[in-house]
Amino acid sequence: MFLKSLEILGFKSFADRTRIEFSPGISALLGPNGCGKSNVVDAIKWVVGEQSARSLRAESMEDIIFNGTETRKALNVAEVTLTISNENSSLALDAPEIAIKRRLYRSGESEYYLNGQPVKLKEIRELFWDTGIGKSAYSVMEQGRIDQILSSKPEERRYLFEEAAGITKHKVRSREAELKLEKTEENVRQVQGILGEVKRSHDSLKVQSEKTLAYRGLRDDVFQAELDLHLLRLRGFVQDKARRDEEAAEKARARDAVKKSIDEINLSLEESLDVVNSMESKLVEHQKTIYGLAVERAGKEKQHKLLAERVSEAKAKIDQARLRRKGAQERLEGLQDEAEEKEGEVRSLKARILEIEKNIASFESNITAADGRIRDNEAEILRAEKGIASLEAGQAEAQKELDSITDDIVRELDARLKETGYSAKERRAAEEAIDGLIAAVHARLAGKQALLEDLGRLPDYKAEDARALIEKARVDLEGTKARVEELRDLYEAYKRTTPSFIDEFLSPEGIITRKRAVDERIARIKDEIAGLKGRILSLRDENRQLAERIDEYRRTLEELRGNRIRMQTQGQAAEEALTLLKREIAVQEGVLKELENEVYLEEKRLADATEQLSDLDQEIAEIETKGRSLSAEMEKLERDIALKNSDLGKRQEDLRKKMDQLGRFQAELERIHLNLAQTDTEIRNIKENFRETYSRDLMEFEERMFEIRVPVQELRDRLQDRRAKLKDLGSVNLMAPEEYAEVKERYDFLSGQLADLEKAREDLKRITEEIRTESAELFLDTYNKIKKNFHNMFRRLFGGGRGELRLVDPDHVLESGIEIYAQPPGKKLEAISLLSGGEKSLTAIALLFATYMVRPSPFCFLDEIDAALDEANVIRFVNLLREFGRISQFIVITHNKKTVIGADALLGVTMEESGVTKVIAVRLERGDEGRPAAPEPEIDLEDEDVEYESGRELAPDGAS
Repeated sequence: MFLKSLEILGFKSFADRTRIEFSPGISALLGPNGCGKSNVVDAIKWVVGEQSARSLRAESMEDIIFNGTETRKALNVAEVTLTISNENSSLALDAPEIAIKRRLYRSGESEYYLNGQPVKLKEIRELFWDTGIGKSAYSVMEQGRIDQILSSKPEERRYLFEEAAGITKHKVRSREAELKLEKTEENVRQVQGILGEVKRSHDSLKVQSEKTLAYRGLRDDVFQAELDLHLLRLRGFVQDKARRDEEAAEKARARDAVKKSIDEINLSLEESLDVVNSMESKLVEHQKTIYGLAVERAGKEKQHKLLAERVSEAKAKIDQARLRRKGAQERLEGLQDEAEEKEGEVRSLKARILEIEKNIASFESNITAADGRIRDNEAEILRAEKGIASLEAGQAEAQKELDSITDDIVRELDARLKETGYSAKERRAAEEAIDGLIAAVHARLAGKQALLEDLGRLPDYKAEDARALIEKARVDLEGTKARVEELRDLYEAYKRTTPSFIDEFLSPEGIITRKRAVDERIARIKDEIAGLKGRILSLRDENRQLAERIDEYRRTLEELRGNRIRMQTQGQAAEEALTLLKREIAVQEGVLKELENEVYLEEKRLADATEQLSDLDQEIAEIETKGRSLSAEMEKLERDIALKNSDLGKRQEDLRKKMDQLGRFQAELERIHLNLAQTDTEIRNIKENFRETYSRDLMEFEERMFEIRVPVQELRDRLQDRRAKLKDLGSVNLMAPEEYAEVKERYDFLSGQLADLEKAREDLKRITEEIRTESAELFLDTYNKIKKNFHNMFRRLFGGGRGELRLVDPDHVLESGIEIYAQPPGKKLEAISLLSGGEKSLTAIALLFATYMVRPSPFCFLDEIDAALDEANVIRFVNLLREFGRISQFIVITHNKKTVIGADALLGVTMEESGVTKVIAVRLERGDEGRPAAPEPEIDLEDEDVEYESGRELAPDGAS
């Protein structure tokens, strides 16, 4: 686990959102005083839960929000996000990376987030329990915290050892258990008070409830006796009613049998009458039918004559309609041919219009593409112009750098020349001598050139002349060699007058080489500017050509649009003509259809009339046959009617006798029903009387009515006895059982609650004691380890001596303060308050690293704790950092160069703008072997054992 990044916005001097990336190892935070380095440490403390404004060097929490400068407005929110790598799951959260965010508004509202989810401060604190991280942990060590550790009371130093021992959570849980215990004690007292009051009501209501239950038993007995008396009386009436109902049913059955006989006779009479009436009706119908047939025959003969005339007329109409249909058919065919020609013309115009529209769309697309290309070119021109401006700015900056290098060359040359004692007079003398010799050599060389030309003409000379020339050339050559040797000696002397540092200037790392590099950079920038300007000219020329092309496209578009309008006008005219033709065709088709329909109708009428003539002939023959048949049926009906009338007289006599018998049965039934009504009244009175007395329906107990076997007198005696006992009970609280049940339920509940609370109280006492015991064991074990580590770390840092930790009250390790004693080499063992500032800082560093040896914090901020150390002690401090940097991540705020040399990465903090902090990160790509060595004084020290301390009942294993 290590600190990956810190993102700050609006916190103190961080006006802009600033993200600081950290890496494992050691990072040095550099910057001048007042630029905001310590604000980074304050941001770390604040985001992990610091609630004290004074600890953040502020009067109130609102003061940590950026308050503006002369050029910037104040912000209304401060926000810090801390991102921690958790790939090894050191923190109790299932995530490879954990982001903790805290946000504060000027309104005072504060928010905490864990991986983007809102949480409470308590959850943040619990996350960092026993890790060394937190508002009171040792992950942030400032100069003020060092002073606090060394100068505060012994009890106030405990937090460092408690965090290392990992008992912070035990203390919190112990305090929570103590608070719960106090609350439980209070609850026990409250429940005991309430239970006393409830018990008094419980005992009183218990007596009343028993009396009420006895009353209810007697009352139920009274009710049961009265119920049985009512049921017995009701049973007598019910049984009498059943007997009368049976008698009435028998009379009703006899009456119904007579009624059935009467109904059968009536039905037979009705059927016979219906038959007679039907025969008489049929006789009348036959008479009417015969008369109707005579009338119908006369009508049919008349209709036959009319149909014959209609057939002749229909034939004439059919011939005329066929002639008109032929003319209409010829006219329709002519109109259809003309319509086909117009449709072809419309299709041709539409095709031409479609082609013109395609051309228009193509030209519009070309114009759009050209416009887009012009806009792209304009954008590229704008980018090129911005590039030119940027390059010109770079050129100006390079020129400024060149001027600065030139000034540096002048100053450096002047200083070096003064240092080397360089003499311009000697250099000028050497230069003049060299110039003279060079002129002499040039003169000799010129003479040698002439001599060579003479030697080239040797064939024209005699042998003696040639030998003389050769000898002269030899002598001149010897003289030239001597002059050259003299010139070489003079050059060596001249070189000695040239300062040696010139070579340094001309070396690859020299200032002249730097100047040449800047000159080349300026030349490259000029070439790039020229290229961009050429590109701008090319793009503008392309835009001009594109604009001309767009104008040409637009002229062509206007022509195409004019042609489209003309074609559309012609097409519209053709379509209108086609529409008129289609309407006329429709009219002709309608006329033709009407004529065809007329022919069809006339032909149908002809066929119908012909068919009707045939039917009429057949119907007239049928009428004659039917008339003869009806006359025979009428004679038979008259004979049957006379027989039926004789039978009807006999059945009417039987009906009169049955009616007399029915009257006698009906009188008997009415008498029985009157008796039943009287019985129903008695039954109803019994039920009403019971309902008025008990507000209940007597028929609820209908089943019991037939189960009662107790005599009436015995029931009356029992009723009298129970009423006397009720009178002896006196007044009774009828609600006592219910009230007692409620009170008893509450009494039992409170008794259970009291038992639960007493058990919880004992459990909390046990848990608190277990937590204290475990915390004491952890604390004492960690304290003894830190004590030994502190002694050995003190000897290492001081090169000897003695550092000692002591418990002020060993018998109470959880409350005891811790004294720190130090004995630098050559001094007496004394309290740390008597040490020098450097010795105090070194002692605090020894204690910090002694703690890290027991429980290292994943990361640690050290704020100028090396400020009071001398060079030798800084070297020891840096070497310790490098050792512990393998297991923890350190971010060191320092002004010491040796501490900076030991870092893996540098973070520069500046204030380019007044009141606004900026951070610049530099990663040093080197291993430990590439880091400058920081030798320590060679002191051969071995770890020494120290005397362990133990509590009254707690002693770690192996303690002496």
